[in-house]
Amino acid sequence: MKKFFIFLILGLCVITGIFLVHFAQSTDTVSENIVQEPVPVEPRYDIQEYVVTDDDTFARIMEDFGFGYNEMLEIIDVASSTYDLTRIRVGQPLRLVKDKQGNMVYLEYEKDKESIVRINLLNGEYDVQEIIIDYDVEIMKQGAVVSSSMYIDGLEANIPEEIIMEFADMFAWTIDFAVQVKQGDSFQILYEKRFRDGADAGTGNILAGKFINEGEEYSAYLFENEEGELAYFSGEGESMVRQFLRAPLEFRRITSGYTYARFDPINGAKTPHLAIDYAAAVGTPIMSVGDGVVRFAGWNNQGYGNFVSIRHNDVYTTEYAHMSGFAKGIKNGVSVTQGQVIGYVGSTGWSTGPHLHYQIKKNGQLVNPLKLELPPGDPIPEEKRVAFEETKTTYNKMF
Repeated sequence: MKKFFIFLILGLCVITGIFLVHFAQSTDTVSENIVQEPVPVEPRYDIQEYVVTDDDTFARIMEDFGFGYNEMLEIIDVASSTYDLTRIRVGQPLRLVKDKQGNMVYLEYEKDKESIVRINLLNGEYDVQEIIIDYDVEIMKQGAVVSSSMYIDGLEANIPEEIIMEFADMFAWTIDFAVQVKQGDSFQILYEKRFRDGADAGTGNILAGKFINEGEEYSAYLFENEEGELAYFSGEGESMVRQFLRAPLEFRRITSGYTYARFDPINGAKTPHLAIDYAAAVGTPIMSVGDGVVRFAGWNNQGYGNFVSIRHNDVYTTEYAHMSGFAKGIKNGVSVTQGQVIGYVGSTGWSTGPHLHYQIKKNGQLVNPLKLELPPGDPIPEEKRVAFEETKTTYNKMF
C-alpha cells in the first residue's frame, strides 16, 4: 500500500511537470506573437510628379501624362475659374495621382507657395478646387549692420536672398536703397521659416521689418487691408505702397542730380538740370513709377531722343528720356501699371553716355524726385485699427 502512494505521488509530479513545460512554451509563443512586426500597409496611390522646365507647355506635359488633346482642353476649361493652366511657371510641380487599379484620381499644380489647384478626375467628371498648402511655421529674427550694402551685408549675416529682396521691396516707396543707405545703418526682419511634411519648405511672408537710416527708424508690418488682402503698413498705419516708386530702374549711380546750375557737357555752359540722371547699362529695363496713361511715346526733338511721358493723375506726370527703345505696346494713349517696363536705357538725343534722364512734374512744374513726399495708399481702416495695434505690439516684442 505504501508503495502505491509513492508511485501515485511520482505520477502526479510527472504530469505537473509536463503541464508546466507546455504552459511555458505556450506563453513563449504568445509573447513572440505580441512583439511580431506588423505587415506594412502599401500606399493607396501612385504619384507621378513633373517639375516644369524651360520651353515646357501644359499640352506637352499632359500628353506625356497620357491625356488626349480633348481631355487636356476640358481640364483647362474646368480649371479656368481658378487658374489658367496654360500659364504654368518654370520650377513649379505638376502631379498626376492614380489609384492601384491605374485609374486617374486627380491632377494638381502648385501655382505658388500658398496654394494648389487640384482637378478631380474620377469617373470622368472633372471639377476643380483650390487647396491651401499647410505648413509648419517657425518665426525667424535676423538683422545686420550696413558696412558695404544692405544686400551684401544681409547675405553675410546668412539672411536668405529672397528675404533681403522682399525686405527692399517693402520699403521701396520709402527708401531709395541705392542712394539713401549709409554705412552704420541697420535693419531687422521677422519672417516665416516653413516646413512641409517635416522637410524644409523655404521662407514665407515677412511679418515685420525695421530699418534705421541715419538714426531715423522706419518700420513695416504685415496686416489685412480694407479688401482683406495682406499688405504692409507703417507703424502709424499708413500704407507702405506709395503712388510712385522711388526709382524707375536698377542703376549704378546718379551722374547728375537736380540742380539749377549744372555744367552741360553738350553746350559747355552752366544750365538748370531739373531731373535725375541714372547711369545704367544699355538695355536696362525702365519701369513706370506709377499707374497712368502714356501721353507721348516717340522721338523728342528737344534733345531727349526716345522719350516717354506718363500722366498719372491731375497732379503728377513723369518723363523718361534718352531711351534705346520702347517696350512692346508702349504708345500714345495706352494705360500702364506701376512697375511695368516701358522702355530700355540708351543714349539717344543729346547724351554723352548710356543713362536715364528722369523727371517729375507736379501741377506742371518740375520738382526734385529725390525730395518729393510721395502720397501713400489707403491706411488701415478704422474698424481694424485695434487689431492692427495688437499685431504691431506682438511683433515689436519679438524684435
